[in-house]
Amino acid sequence: MHNMPSIYGMNFLEKSMLGIIPETVIIIFAFFVLFLAFFEKLAKRNNSYYLSLIGIVFSILYVLMLAGRNISGFYGSFVFNGFDAFLFIAILFSGLFTVLMSKDYIENSGMPAPEYYSLILFGLSAMMFLVSSNNLIMVFLSLEFMSICAYILTGYIKDNTRSTEAALKYFVLGAFASAFLLFGSVFIYASTGRLNLYGIHSFLQNVSYLGVAGSGGSIGIKVYISAGLILFLIGLAFKMSLFPFHSWTPDAYDGAPTPVTNFMATGIKLAAFAIFLRIYSLIYDFNVMNFNDILWLLAVFSMTFGNIAALLSTNIKRLLAYSSIAQAGYILTGIIGGGFYGYSGTLFYLLSYIFMTAGAFSVVIIFENSNLISLDIKKYSGIGYKYPFIAASMSFFLLSFAGIPITSGFMGKFYVFSSAVKSGYNWLVIIALLNSAFAAFYYIKIIVKMYMPDKEPAAASSNSSVQGNIPEIAGGAIDEGIMITIIICLILTLFMGIFPQIFINFANNSAGFLWRI
Repeated sequence: MHNMPSIYGMNFLEKSMLGIIPETVIIIFAFFVLFLAFFEKLAKRNNSYYLSLIGIVFSILYVLMLAGRNISGFYGSFVFNGFDAFLFIAILFSGLFTVLMSKDYIENSGMPAPEYYSLILFGLSAMMFLVSSNNLIMVFLSLEFMSICAYILTGYIKDNTRSTEAALKYFVLGAFASAFLLFGSVFIYASTGRLNLYGIHSFLQNVSYLGVAGSGGSIGIKVYISAGLILFLIGLAFKMSLFPFHSWTPDAYDGAPTPVTNFMATGIKLAAFAIFLRIYSLIYDFNVMNFNDILWLLAVFSMTFGNIAALLSTNIKRLLAYSSIAQAGYILTGIIGGGFYGYSGTLFYLLSYIFMTAGAFSVVIIFENSNLISLDIKKYSGIGYKYPFIAASMSFFLLSFAGIPITSGFMGKFYVFSSAVKSGYNWLVIIALLNSAFAAFYYIKIIVKMYMPDKEPAAASSNSSVQGNIPEIAGGAIDEGIMITIIICLILTLFMGIFPQIFINFANNSAGFLWRI
């Protein structure tokens, strides 16, 4: 035993386990919550709700305790450093908001709560594993684990045909995307002989792509690595909702329970962008086969298509789904800008995106829970007078999406666009700015609708949402979890817009771990 190499000893295992404590805590709590389902008395909905919140808070505390460390574990299959600490906190906030939104929604739908909350927690742990993955096999397994949780949650309301249809579409298209990702990994491994991302990076550094004498068949390697990177990009573009791999997004967002829609829009998108950012900084940044040009086109088409489709939408959830496709295009602009400022700007934007998205979906859930108004935007007429705080909050989140000054959305766009200008992508930024101006139109359209009374006669319908005839919120009370979410999101969206330096410093420190390759 004493002759055993130290890598196999307790030091190796302890160090490896230390780096995955935040994920482990979430998984343990997920099993606790699932265990409640076996006991009828314990399975009361609120028990699993509070246990899930406690698990997420514990995990956040562990992330903060480990924040200063730089850990690599399980033979380099995953890493934990400042980059991961930033993204873990963002992902856990996404999970926290999703759980806070879910209490009344799950009670109203009558669905079993322990299984629902455990799936949210398992999905969170998968996102965290994905973000810290440093090995192609770990990336694939984490992505699949995350996706399976998302498929089940999307179709969680069994009696709802829209929910079932959305889950089926999401599953079928997700399986295709996973196949692309797996084939891409095979090509990358075939050309480099390595699965570790740092190993692939060092291989690419040492190989000449010029095809000159003595390069050892490097043109063949270039073809393999290019094919692998394109296939890998397609698999990740699906999760990032980039055009033309977005087709699942509006259906899944619309059909899923609204708290799950928030979970997909924030957590899943964040985790996908985070792992792409890690891989881009290590591999794609070599710009084999002009990958930046491919990303340039993806960004332009995503923001343009997303905004046009959102303008034509009459359903609030579908509008936010198309809006998220456009937002993915803006986020990609920061990655294309690259370098230290591009990466830190992207991280800042991702964090601000979580708060404004969670805030907007919270408002949608308030009206859904009380069966006040349908998801049709026309039904929002006049609610600004009946519910001034809720309508004002929704207006602020929509203005942040549009990138209006003093909001976090404005500062996020400022950072990603300025990094792209520094890198010489002037046309990309001009197109992005035109898209932002165009997007403001449909965001402001909703705000105008909320503060304008409906012109239809009040007698048209007993449920008419005419000013003064909008039903009261059931019981006169709003679920405290949703109100907490709205208040936290409002404060942070405003704070990140007025005092961005605190958050951009945090993002700078995190991006530094990507930059120091």
